Amino acid sequence: SDLFEEPGPPPTPFHGGFGLMNREGIRKPAWFAYKYLNAVTGREIPSGDDRLLAATDKGRTNILLWNWTQPPQTSSNRPFFTKVLPSQPAPPVELALTHLPTGTYRVTVRRTGFHSNDAHTRYLEMGSPKTLTTTQLAELQASTRDRPETTRIVKIGRDGRHRMSVSMRTNDVVLASIEPIKSPSRR
Repeated sequence: SDLFEEPGPPPTPFHGGFGLMNREGIRKPAWFAYKYLNAVTGREIPSGDDRLLAATDKGRTNILLWNWTQPPQTSSNRPFFTKVLPSQPAPPVELALTHLPTGTYRVTVRRTGFHSNDAHTRYLEMGSPKTLTTTQLAELQASTRDRPETTRIVKIGRDGRHRMSVSMRTNDVVLASIEPIKSPSRR
């Protein structure tokens, strides 16, 4: 949290301090970046892409994608980062998975970036209130629920291949997951 600052408690909900959550317990984008990174466990899948990390564990494959782009900054940090900074379109990431066992899979994509798990931008759009009302706090908490952006069911054939395109924007962090759906057992 942001409560370790030496000068005392933070003066506003998003004062620019460190931490994964703000003083009200609202998750910051870094919280989701670490959550997504923590999901990439098991045997690493080699990739030549320096903006991708993938691993497979117990049939589930998790792929972490990111597009870190420093925005052109025309002023010092405080005035620059206290205004809404929309992301820009970036090329999609084309994923080609191989060696998947035949079966039915759930593909889920989660995103953190502009207006996705992005309470800070919503706070700025509220006018940066020094104190949050109960309604504002609930709205900011709801904006960081990390709901899947997409969930699809796909069939993997005998060739064991699946291709998918993941849209990207500047400064997005995305977790794409593909996991087998267990068949109901028969009696």
